[in-house]
Amino acid sequence: MNLYDILIAPFDYSFMRNALIAVLIAGVLAPISGFWALNRRMVYLMDAMSHSVLPGVILATLWGFSYLYGGLLAALLLTAIVFFLAKKERAPEDGAIGVGAQTLFAAGVILASKSSDSRSFNHILFGNPFAIDSSAIALMFSTAIVAILLLGSMQSKLVASTFDHEHAEAIGVKVKWVDLVLILALACTTVVGLSSVGVLMTISLSVTPAVTMRVLKVSFMKARYGCVLVGGLSGLFGILFSYHFGVPAGPTVALTCTAILIASIFYIYAKTLFLSSKKREVTV
Repeated sequence: MNLYDILIAPFDYSFMRNALIAVLIAGVLAPISGFWALNRRMVYLMDAMSHSVLPGVILATLWGFSYLYGGLLAALLLTAIVFFLAKKERAPEDGAIGVGAQTLFAAGVILASKSSDSRSFNHILFGNPFAIDSSAIALMFSTAIVAILLLGSMQSKLVASTFDHEHAEAIGVKVKWVDLVLILALACTTVVGLSSVGVLMTISLSVTPAVTMRVLKVSFMKARYGCVLVGGLSGLFGILFSYHFGVPAGPTVALTCTAILIASIFYIYAKTLFLSSKKREVTV
């Protein structure tokens, strides 16, 4: 088997092309959202989103709608609950997230008992990009564009409030609205991950690239682009590994992303050892 058969030939099939587009959309959006979530310590919120989409997906399945619409509505409902409790009622943010996510998850479990379609649960947890169609891709793409535009429109305010929360408020930045925009972007990210890598794997695809940039000590401004590169490579090679080895696509993409992180750690250690040996040689 040559390189063409490994890297190019699989995409002769339409389902592989659709799968690649789906994971690349997630591989671009998730790291962008995850970068801000990690730096603003909102990773717990992303994890909560993965539970909160359950009732929306179940209801959409029962009523004959796309589960992507149901997941988006549920994620937006969690956003509204968190914003109301944390920003309006002054509840602790992690408490607001816990209340909202667990309430929606409990509702989802009850609804699930009324559903006989187990495929919805597999889609939620692990994704299924090989079964995605053009209409779902169009919805994923439009959702991702909305999220990226939201984050792009608030970029300077995100930077200011991330580095110094109090200073940002002092110069007129409405931090609570910045947080709301980020929460909305995280909701969109969760929905995009539903069909591609699954909501559980979306967390890994969101956070791991940002952690990789931390390990490599990439500057804050450049790290955002590095995150997208790691996410895109994880999506591409994850899909190829999944195809050739016959394993689930979502977990494979997530593990590929983790493998890049591990390789980065080894690179840093090897670089440190090499520089140390060079320094000893110069000293001698």
